[in-house]
Amino acid sequence: MNWVPTPGPAEAFVVEEIDQDEVREWYHVYSIDPHANMAFSFSEGWGDTRFAPLALPDSTPVHTYYAASTFNCAIMESIFHDVSLEPPGSFELDKLGSYRIARISFDYPIPCVTFHSPYLLALGLDRHRLIESLPAFYAQTRRWAQAAFDQRPDAQGIAYGSRRHDAGRCIMLFGQRLSSYPDRPFRVVEHASLAEPPLRSRIIKLAASLKIGIV
Repeated sequence: MNWVPTPGPAEAFVVEEIDQDEVREWYHVYSIDPHANMAFSFSEGWGDTRFAPLALPDSTPVHTYYAASTFNCAIMESIFHDVSLEPPGSFELDKLGSYRIARISFDYPIPCVTFHSPYLLALGLDRHRLIESLPAFYAQTRRWAQAAFDQRPDAQGIAYGSRRHDAGRCIMLFGQRLSSYPDRPFRVVEHASLAEPPLRSRIIKLAASLKIGIV
């Protein structure tokens, strides 16, 4: 089923710069089990997500990195990504020991192809199909990320409104296009375990507000 239209060779992608006036710091959740990832670790073609993996012209993987504009948004897009909200699902609190969160910031604006709702109409898309579609359609949504990467060589990432927490923004960075990559292309302000206070308590509070069961 072709739920998401196929991009053409010359789409009207818009690139906008995101600077600290818009988002001062970003939040990135990463797993340390079974792989010892760090705050600077990019995905090198691993996984199956809405907008990655992507490929360079020589078929090697684009290195990608997801981040969110708020703590709660980052948690919803990672730890609670697959937890049902209606009816409310549950989460095993012990799993927090496998995750850390980093606060990062950039010293320069990040030019991103925008997949925010006002810009999707010119692409023949809508948020429901590109951002809110189920994982079964990731292969189709990834085609748009690949087209954005290929057709806008000036872009260093993709920006869009969070599917799981629409008050927040998300970015997916293209590692090879970032200044100084792979040598610390941004500043890590802080990184900490999600299993330790006060972050553990913040996650429990968020779960309670959504009636997600903690087991």
